[in-house]
Amino acid sequence: MNSERVIIGYYICMKTECPSFTGFSADRFLSVSDCLCDHEPQIFRCHGWGKSGDDKEYRHRYFADEEEYIQLSLKLRELFENGLFCSDGRFMRREDAVYFYTRLFKKHDCTLVAVSTDKEYASLAGDKDFSDKYEKYSTDMEVIGCDVIGWDISVFHSFLCNSLHKRFDGLKFSRYGLLDADLSAAKNIASEIQGKGEPVDWIPVEICKPDIT
Repeated sequence: MNSERVIIGYYICMKTECPSFTGFSADRFLSVSDCLCDHEPQIFRCHGWGKSGDDKEYRHRYFADEEEYIQLSLKLRELFENGLFCSDGRFMRREDAVYFYTRLFKKHDCTLVAVSTDKEYASLAGDKDFSDKYEKYSTDMEVIGCDVIGWDISVFHSFLCNSLHKRFDGLKFSRYGLLDADLSAAKNIASEIQGKGEPVDWIPVEICKPDIT
């Protein structure tokens, strides 16, 4: 039921080519797995992150000028230090994700998505329990598919990463490369593949486009 569902985070996903090993096509492929898709912003390429930070190419691609680059880098770092942004690009609050998406990435062929699951799985979605930061699920969002993911140290894997989807006959995928089925179907798949592929707890999730107004 919706009242038992929580949003475990938001990702700004860069459009990418659908990997050929998946065996299907998707013209708007995206994923919350770092293995399959880049997520923005990339905090370690922002101002103040040692050797990898202050990336000139990254600054010129997304930021209007150096002042904006430094200002938003500091804002991102503050979110990170307060547990509201994760190194793989996950925002914990819609308002922060929408702010960065509309300010920097909407014009760069990125898609903002919300990731939700039932409360029983929520504690498995991170190195620590972020339950106090998860937002309530809203039916106002546009559902674009489901996935089965698992947290591994600092990133999510998808069941696509190890081609675990090929264990099942008749699965269909949307233009986004997401499972074209409801959350209950994703739950069944997660149950079937526990202990297989990556050393993770597989979590069924629904992927939506949140309201950005």
